Amino acid sequence: MIEDGLKCEYNTRTLHRINRIQGQLNGLKKMIEADDGTCEERVIRARAIEKGMTSLITHLVECYLVNTARQEMEDDPDGTTTELIRIFDLLNH
Repeated sequence: MIEDGLKCEYNTRTLHRINRIQGQLNGLKKMIEADDGTCEERVIRARAIEKGMTSLITHLVECYLVNTARQEMEDDPDGTTTELIRIFDLLNH
């Protein structure tokens, strides 16, 4: 079983990523509201947000694998495999 400390560490890192993405979104919003920056600068900021989201999603899947799937695989390998297939399907859409 995964210790609460590890879960807490993952939650802290997840929240840090979300806060960073929110900051990037707010920066882009302010740039647009102020009619500031070039189209290229706005696209660069939007791509940074997109990359941050991709990183967040990867981190969330890692959290699931480390904190949940490993234990569930021992107790219910078929159910866990089905869950993993659904998660990978989400990643591809």
